[in-house]
Amino acid sequence: VFVYIPPFAEIRGGAWVVLDASINSSVMEMYAAAGSARGGVLEANGAASVKYRTKDLIETMHRLDDKLRELDIALKQEGLTKQAADEIAEAIENRERALLPVYEQISVQFCELHDTPGRMKAVGVIRQEVEWKTARSFFYWRLRRKLAEFDLRRKIIDAAQVGRAIRTPTPLEASDMIRQWFMASPGMTTAKWEDDKIMLQWMGQNHQLLENKVVAFTQECVAQEVALVMTAGGNTARVGTKGIVEGIERALATMT
Repeated sequence: VFVYIPPFAEIRGGAWVVLDASINSSVMEMYAAAGSARGGVLEANGAASVKYRTKDLIETMHRLDDKLRELDIALKQEGLTKQAADEIAEAIENRERALLPVYEQISVQFCELHDTPGRMKAVGVIRQEVEWKTARSFFYWRLRRKLAEFDLRRKIIDAAQVGRAIRTPTPLEASDMIRQWFMASPGMTTAKWEDDKIMLQWMGQNHQLLENKVVAFTQECVAQEVALVMTAGGNTARVGTKGIVEGIERALATMT
């Protein structure tokens, strides 16, 4: 499942929860158009109202605004009359009131920066940015690559289902095995693994090699299962060994 946020589109709230790739990362991937796409549980205005309230904005004003900093220093001077203190306090209040709309806009813009494609990629929410003009070609090759990869990892998972003692790899673990085989090939790098065309070409050119690796993995799983049965303690080893011998005899009888 590919989820793509096109230019000037947004995914928010309940839609984000439903489409989040973390629901099933083995078969879901999320992408976004570079620049204008946005994504997040809360809209920027909502996030700013929750994370950056008025009191926080006022604290920021007093930290950054030169005029307010001067007024704060003046208010703390010793020997001020009540009238002078009231005038400074009123000036501070007027300055805060004048700056508040500006700082509110800044807080919204700051929250919106967390919803940009670059930020979403940095935190791992999307896999990568995809330009709208190349999206059709990108997803064509991406789909072909994933279908071929899924078929191969299904064979790997089936190969491990030879008994109860062998833990069946997860789809992501099976994909990692394929990646290790790819990286072990001469001239292959992490960048080439991410290139769908190169990956497809490699799978086509090494079809027999991959089949042999799956067969070798199957044999290893069978060998581990037999070894675990025969080396188990107590009655399990005796009964299991007898069962293995009987199974071999039946297979030979069927073959003849």
